[in-house]
Amino acid sequence: MTHRPFTLITAVSLAGLAVFLGVLHSLFSAGTPARALTGDGHGPGYQSSDGWWLGSYHFDDGAIGFCLHPAKKAPTGLEYSYADAASTGWWTPEQAAVFAYIARTWAGSGDRTTAAAGQLATWMHAGLHPADARSKAARAGNDGDAVFARAMEMLDEARSRASTGVRAAVVVELAETGPGRVRVELTVDRLSGPEVLPPAAHLVQTTLTGATFADGSTTASLASGTDADIAPTGSEPSVSVSATATTGELPYGNAVTVALPATDAQAVLIAQPSSASASASADAKGPSPLPFQPQVETRTSAPEARPGAEVTDTLIVSVTDGEGLLPTWGVHETENGFEPVTAVVQSTLHGPFADPIAVAPEAPAGAPAVCTVETVVNGAGRYTTPACTLPADGYYVWTEQIDPERTDPAAGGARLKPWRSSFGIASEVTRATTAMSPAVTPTELAATGAADSVVPALFGTGAGVAGATMLTAARLRGRRGEGPRGARHVRRKTRPGRTHSLAVGRLVGGRLVGGRLVGPRHPRSTWFRA
Repeated sequence: MTHRPFTLITAVSLAGLAVFLGVLHSLFSAGTPARALTGDGHGPGYQSSDGWWLGSYHFDDGAIGFCLHPAKKAPTGLEYSYADAASTGWWTPEQAAVFAYIARTWAGSGDRTTAAAGQLATWMHAGLHPADARSKAARAGNDGDAVFARAMEMLDEARSRASTGVRAAVVVELAETGPGRVRVELTVDRLSGPEVLPPAAHLVQTTLTGATFADGSTTASLASGTDADIAPTGSEPSVSVSATATTGELPYGNAVTVALPATDAQAVLIAQPSSASASASADAKGPSPLPFQPQVETRTSAPEARPGAEVTDTLIVSVTDGEGLLPTWGVHETENGFEPVTAVVQSTLHGPFADPIAVAPEAPAGAPAVCTVETVVNGAGRYTTPACTLPADGYYVWTEQIDPERTDPAAGGARLKPWRSSFGIASEVTRATTAMSPAVTPTELAATGAADSVVPALFGTGAGVAGATMLTAARLRGRRGEGPRGARHVRRKTRPGRTHSLAVGRLVGGRLVGGRLVGPRHPRSTWFRA
């Protein structure tokens, strides 16, 4: 479809054209005053043998452009002023888009064939019939056919490639681990439909908040449509990053500058290479991609215990601060928001060991173990393991470890670092011992048939020693020489006029009655007689 932006402009309606231009000039003059300029000659193009010009026109400030009204007086020597066509309502946005494309693409050309063809294309889009345009192409002499053919190509290109504007879109993405990325996409709203520009079409100034680029800066000039790595700077479990992108002036859109004459003459479409810009911003929230290092301080529930007792381990979970580490417990994103990463602490109770346990980096190969239990933790704090039962006398010790593979990578396992305790830490050791048998009482000794008075037991408590052997002491009455042969006698005076003899003997399977051994006697039994 051929746009006819100047529906009142025809070759036979000069009076109407004058009125129309007068209205336009009044509209412009009512706005902010513009610098006066003068058309001072021709730009590139052709002049026919009869004096007609086909090409661009030049102004004294260096501007150049194409005439919009073929039947009107040429700009040379006339006074002009600039106006923004959008403020005058001359054309629809789509019509203005085609004029804008012609102006920025060809109006400033230094090639005369291009300039002549661009002038014809401008007139045709303003309403000149193609047949009349072919006739005017004859001003180019032998190049007339080439100029007309090029003008038709220009017009087709302008109507398909023209655009009403350009849009920017910023993409900010945070990774589960490592750097995130930012990308700026540019989309041109062409008359033929939206077009996402290919990568690196333009440079876009981009500023980050809450993150830096790979070189540590927060501002960079990025090629559109390409990814740039970013590193969040926050030290919280979740981070927030925003990016703002702004383009410079780009060769898109329908902004048009025209030069309006002070008298009845042609208006001029001014070459304007770039006139559009775009800006956009975006933000993203996510878990901090920094890894975090858990550590566990542990204490057994019972440093001393009896066989058969149940013991647990107290886990005091915290996070290690260090270079490149998140100084707090990590989170992962769920449909309900951010939740702490879960970790499994595996606790093993090793033992029993006969000797006290020495500290080592890890448990000895083949070390006995009572049980292994698991505790799920989801942050710093105090936890208690399930219980283990001590089977026998000996020394026992807990060890713990955290394996990141027990946590789904998508649920934060990829950022969870492993941890393992040393072996033999004192706070983890439990000693299990069986209770001692009670000592033999004097009453029990008296029941053996000794005199009414019993001498305190010798050698400690008198408890069983060496199987069935028992050391006993008894107060005996009798004369010197009674008792087993070879016994040692110790005479003891108890009160004036009386002397008692104390006999000490080892009995095996027999008993001592009245100073004599009754029953079987071990060959190595030794007697001491007093």
